[in-house]
Amino acid sequence: MESREPNQVVEQLRREQANAVQLYFLYKGYHWNVVGPLFYDLHLLFDAHAKEVLDSIDPLAERQRILGARAEYHLDLLRRLGIVAGETKVPETPREMVEHLLDAHRLILRGLRTGVEIADRAGDPGSSDLFTRLTVVHEKMEWFLRELLESRLGLLEGLGFGGPASARSEGIAQMGA
Repeated sequence: MESREPNQVVEQLRREQANAVQLYFLYKGYHWNVVGPLFYDLHLLFDAHAKEVLDSIDPLAERQRILGARAEYHLDLLRRLGIVAGETKVPETPREMVEHLLDAHRLILRGLRTGVEIADRAGDPGSSDLFTRLTVVHEKMEWFLRELLESRLGLLEGLGFGGPASARSEGIAQMGA
């Protein structure tokens, strides 16, 4: 039976589906456009994380269907439903890319934790479990990105698009030091 009015659980599922779609696009865009001495590592990391995010979209949409609601798929509507912002311009540096992804994961983690609370109040253990499983996935990705910023801070400075060649050379020299 189709729901006429989506309940709070369905609304949260839709929001997280929309966030996952936007995050997937961010990861793929950064995967395609990252440059610098950490290109290979970041290229692979962004692609691996994109796959993890992509794998989360279907369960979020299917859970909406299980609950009797429609699963949205129009990009314009998903863009409006989510809280992860899209971009009109590729970040200039790998550091900015990592920072944007870290911010997006933190927003999503807040939403997933809210989803657990909403589903628990609604007596919906299936949705609560899904939100919890996705929380673990996003916590791990957030940890990887946070570690990258904290442990390789100097390597991510000044590397990327538009910067002078000397900044890239200095970054490479730092790697060898």
